[in-house]
Amino acid sequence: MLCEICGKPTQMLRVVLIEGSELNACPDCAKFGVERSPKPKKTSAPVHVSEALERREKRTQTRDVLVDGAEELVPDFHLRIRKARERLLWTPEDLGKKINEKKSVILKLEGGQMHPDDSLIRKLERMLNIKLKERPTLASAPKSAVQRGLTLGDFMRIGKK
Repeated sequence: MLCEICGKPTQMLRVVLIEGSELNACPDCAKFGVERSPKPKKTSAPVHVSEALERREKRTQTRDVLVDGAEELVPDFHLRIRKARERLLWTPEDLGKKINEKKSVILKLEGGQMHPDDSLIRKLERMLNIKLKERPTLASAPKSAVQRGLTLGDFMRIGKK
């Protein structure tokens, strides 16, 4: 558990009243307020500062994007968009109206002349019921890279295809 005053992890917290606010404090910080006996928790209690501190600590931890497997736009996104649109018997103009985009944007996407941003990818995936982002795999890497391991140069070449 975390102290709501200093944020230090501790095993024992004390409920103290500081300037009209009840806080869970470590023994070191408890001296700044008047100690109270803990009240029974309500079912719809507000979020305590300690919980917010724990969430913030979790949020600020660094992550390895390669381990997390960040999703990337698939190389054949333009074909998937066109095939899904044709399967639904929609014209590029129909699809554009449904996702609030111009017909020219749809034609550029289907021609591979334009790469969609994240919000457009989400709209297309939802409307056409397709996947445009996937996690990169070793199957998409050159065979020489699989034998020796991927390098940054291999990732650069994969992205250009």
